[in-house]
Amino acid sequence: MAYIIPSDISAAALAGAHGPELETLAGLKTALSSDYTVYHGVHWSYDYRGQIRFGEADFVVVNQAGEMVVIEQKNGRLEDTAEGLIKVYGNTRKDVQSQVRRSVENIREKMRAASGSPPPSIDYLIYCPDHRLVRLNAVGLDVSRIVSGATPADLAGRIRQILPPGSKGGATENVHAFLRDAFQVVADVHAHVKAHERSYTRLIGGIADIVDSIEMAPLRLRLRGAPGSGKTVVAHRLYERALARGRRPLMVCFNHPLAERLAASVSPGGRVTTWHGLCVNFLAERGLKPNFEDAARNRSFWPDLAELIIAEPVPDAWRFDTLIVDEGQDFEPGWIDILHLFLTDAADIVWLEDPAQELRGIGRNELPGFVGLSVRTNYRTPQSIARFVKRALGADFVAANDLPGLGVGVSTYGLEDEQAVHLSRIVPALVRQGFAPDQIVIVTLKGATTSVLSQMTRIGTHEVSHFTGAYGDDGRQVRSRGLIRFESVQRFKGQQAPAVIVVDVNPASDPNKAERHLRQLFSAFTRATIRLEILAQKDNPMTARLLGSL
Repeated sequence: MAYIIPSDISAAALAGAHGPELETLAGLKTALSSDYTVYHGVHWSYDYRGQIRFGEADFVVVNQAGEMVVIEQKNGRLEDTAEGLIKVYGNTRKDVQSQVRRSVENIREKMRAASGSPPPSIDYLIYCPDHRLVRLNAVGLDVSRIVSGATPADLAGRIRQILPPGSKGGATENVHAFLRDAFQVVADVHAHVKAHERSYTRLIGGIADIVDSIEMAPLRLRLRGAPGSGKTVVAHRLYERALARGRRPLMVCFNHPLAERLAASVSPGGRVTTWHGLCVNFLAERGLKPNFEDAARNRSFWPDLAELIIAEPVPDAWRFDTLIVDEGQDFEPGWIDILHLFLTDAADIVWLEDPAQELRGIGRNELPGFVGLSVRTNYRTPQSIARFVKRALGADFVAANDLPGLGVGVSTYGLEDEQAVHLSRIVPALVRQGFAPDQIVIVTLKGATTSVLSQMTRIGTHEVSHFTGAYGDDGRQVRSRGLIRFESVQRFKGQQAPAVIVVDVNPASDPNKAERHLRQLFSAFTRATIRLEILAQKDNPMTARLLGSL
């Protein structure tokens, strides 16, 4: 099968992305061999507030040598004229072949400007699945480059005719790097992929471009972003850009699962860690190994570790010239001062946070001298879930994902252990809808070990994976077997999944904790990218509010 970039087309289809291009993409994936990579703009084929989002072309197929075929797909009725093939958009008439030739020339010029040398071979095809060509001798019409009235398999056959598999050459990686940038795709830090594979997703919104355009040396940026605004994508991009400039970036998160995913998705050359991991690893290298058995019963455990770090000289091997903090709302005051010890004098610092997801009650960090940027646009949450979240929680964000998603379900329980019965119904239903087990995450509002469901190892035929509390020799968390993940809301922050089941929804009636409970719900609900399921205690006042918001 061909490699597809962006990779998450099945999720896009579930969420309601447009059909014809998805059908073509699925057909090309199946009909072409692994010698080919298909870049596509399917994710841009929706309209947000009147602005159609497209890349340079609908599809670009690349062989192993870096040679390309640009494909423009034209659905629906076309006009055969003496001048050529015409597509009508309202009152506008466009010559299809001239349009795709301009796209090819545009790509060629951009590649030449980026590399300073002539690009590899670039050919083109026009794919018209709903139209059969009649005028075969029209002026300027190259019939050999038009695939009309055909199927994706026919299109794949024509691609192989004009683009053989080729052999990998020196320009291949430059071509892929250019196309990843042109189609605005980045490594997908949220995807579950096999070892040594990389999944790509579209770069959401213009937030990364805004950050790139800030002129400040050294950079001191505090970015407050809504869930799904692209904070983690920005963190990843800043890290890669720092490496490309020959810098040593340090990326620090609060939660371990997010740090693991980021570390697996970035290039070597810097360090990705949690705050606690940074402290422990630095001290361990100095021969100071903390006794973690004291951590649970000694409230001064981590402050004492911080004092040990302050007392130690920091060697050059532990100094970085770029600091990226993700989940900054969970960092305690004073941690930034410790992080400064690991930085060069002119280091860039970018602090990413969402105060609406601050669940630890630690207050706001003061960052004097930082430029502030606030982004309330959520590109993750589909319309059906976004409407529910706004109605139920009064949340303030701009829902910019025009895909409809598959909505929200709310089920009620009396006793806590009744939730297992609901899960035995909900999970098989999600699988029947098309969700793979590894696309389903169960998120508890309690601690990962205090929920009545924390010992559940199986739902029907599907095993449920839990964090065991242990760590491997490589520092990664050890999980029990299973594809369906069970996580606490705190551990799952900064991550997402196509189907999220939020359990243990039973907020206490204490008015002093009401705001924190709303933040918990907001954080949990906005993890879902397609379908959200909620299990709520039937007598809790919040449950009536959730049911009334459906």
